[in-house]
Amino acid sequence: MVWFWDNAVTIGTVVMAAAAIAALIYAHLQISENRRAERRGNANELWREYLRLAFDNPKLSDPTLRLADFNYEALTIDGSPEMFQKYELFVDTILNASEEILEVSPTKEWDAAVRIQLKLHRDYLLSPHFLNSGYLEQYRPKFRTFMHEALKETPKRNA
Repeated sequence: MVWFWDNAVTIGTVVMAAAAIAALIYAHLQISENRRAERRGNANELWREYLRLAFDNPKLSDPTLRLADFNYEALTIDGSPEMFQKYELFVDTILNASEEILEVSPTKEWDAAVRIQLKLHRDYLLSPHFLNSGYLEQYRPKFRTFMHEALKETPKRNA
């Protein structure tokens, strides 16, 4: 017991240091979790924005429905280069939202949702124009691999 009293200041200092380290670790974990939650929120907002765009632009949202004449060689939709440019921005929105979603929430549900949307734009995403445009370079290698795998799958067509 005498040893304890002789070393009380040292023991107190060690306990305080351990408490400070524990507080730092806790603060770091809280900050990291808050950042992840913020990124998840941002990704979900991006996805909601994409869904709003899809709702407002049915011709652009699903080329497989053939609501418009997509010409990936002439870079027109219904003969309009302006509409094709809007389509490219629409697809860019999908890709940005998809990459962010899969980065922060890599669940099988999000994987499936993103694959479904990518397959709707398969013809464009595999077109020489898109592949040679350099657009893919803005995405991380992991997402580019995901896209490649998703687009290799045979799309199911409605009869």
